[in-house]
Amino acid sequence: MCGLKDELTAEPTPASEPLGAQYDILRTIGEGSYAQVKLANHRLTGTAVAIKVLLKEKIHYYLISTEVEIMKRMNHPNIVSLHQIIETEKNVFLILELADGHELLNWIKQFSFLPEGLARKIFRQIVHAMCYCHDICVVHRDLKPDNIMVDSTGKVKIVDFGLGAFIKPGMKLSRFCGALQFSAPEFFLEQPYDGTKVDAWNLGIILYFMVTGALPFEGATYKELERRVLLGRYVIPRHCHLSKELRGIIRLLLTVNPLERPALKDIMAHPWLKKEEPSLSSHSVKMDPSHLDPEIMTVMADMGFDPREVQKSFTDKLYNEPMATYSLLQCQARQQDDYTSQPEPVKPGVTPFPTLTDPTTFPCYQKRVTNPPAIRVFLSLSSKTDSPENKEQAGQRLRRSATEPVMLPHCSQKSMVTFDEDSVSTGTQSNLSVNSIRGAYRSWKKWTRRIGESLLQLCCCCCVPRRKRRVVPQREA
Repeated sequence: MCGLKDELTAEPTPASEPLGAQYDILRTIGEGSYAQVKLANHRLTGTAVAIKVLLKEKIHYYLISTEVEIMKRMNHPNIVSLHQIIETEKNVFLILELADGHELLNWIKQFSFLPEGLARKIFRQIVHAMCYCHDICVVHRDLKPDNIMVDSTGKVKIVDFGLGAFIKPGMKLSRFCGALQFSAPEFFLEQPYDGTKVDAWNLGIILYFMVTGALPFEGATYKELERRVLLGRYVIPRHCHLSKELRGIIRLLLTVNPLERPALKDIMAHPWLKKEEPSLSSHSVKMDPSHLDPEIMTVMADMGFDPREVQKSFTDKLYNEPMATYSLLQCQARQQDDYTSQPEPVKPGVTPFPTLTDPTTFPCYQKRVTNPPAIRVFLSLSSKTDSPENKEQAGQRLRRSATEPVMLPHCSQKSMVTFDEDSVSTGTQSNLSVNSIRGAYRSWKKWTRRIGESLLQLCCCCCVPRRKRRVVPQREA
């Protein structure tokens, strides 16, 4: 993506300014046409956050205020949370939850396409979060793999509501925005549109992309892309063995006529999404200003915060420094609880899932030099049961990278990896060599001899003569 690195002041913010006094800016982790996203640490708590920098000169203030109001409404486990708002003469800074993991785009590029069971697990969370948005009269309008974060355990976070809008029942929108390859037919026809139906179309593109590794509608020119989208014809690649239910839900979401395109609440009831359905929380725990955590309040009092000021910040939803500090301390407490409840690690030497460093399993990515994500944990999510063994060893905390265009690597040896509906098969087996067998036998024989001699020494019968040890040259294996 193109950005405004020079115009948005990439240098560190002076400590005298409100932002610099509260946060240490580390580096830029994302850039767009009108904003930057920076990685920072909260000085008081040491918690890592994402700071979205909005430049007032480049964006109409109405759009900034709309995004701010949308983020204030959000209270869902699969949508990134807003902690604080800092406004200066030139900028508006949104201090946001730092989503773990990588963009969904990067996960798809790692595997070429996702197995159906894993795609279902991720897509169900996306649809669930967007149903929540539509229920509170908010549409996203820029849903794409770049704006969906997935961590190594398969947890989803939707980010970037910069093109979002408030809606009312029956209301039509007129602003055409978002990625061209994800645009709904209504955009090409330049007709007023229902924002919820556009989100549904975007999710159809995303689901197709997840399970095939390609986009359903592509064209060398704008006119060619427009023609294919309006025809609504796409092809499932031969190497993708999709179930009948999966093909059906993609077909529903990619219905050209928006009047016939189903709402997302109807999609949630589709048989494909109902398979292996876990219990999903409809929203995060709401903050009750009259019942704030006393332990956190004690810590904040030690930091110098007035408890009445903290309570007022939540009552009036000020999104100021006291509110942010409390929220970040609460996040730390939750992460600590999650850490202590982690199951014990797997036995040493056991590698239940392939890694990108195995050239026989993933020949396309053996030259990768950067640290890969927790692939073994991520692949385990495609199994039919979410057992504790599949969730352990989540790996290090991963950060969001800068947004990349939707481009997929071409792999000439796809036959080396076989994706089933709910599993990954590599076709490799571990065989013990003759040398390793001989070595194990010699070690076993040596220890049994030592144990026998020790028992003889402890024996009360002294008439038993000790066996003389012979020194024999060791034969080569």
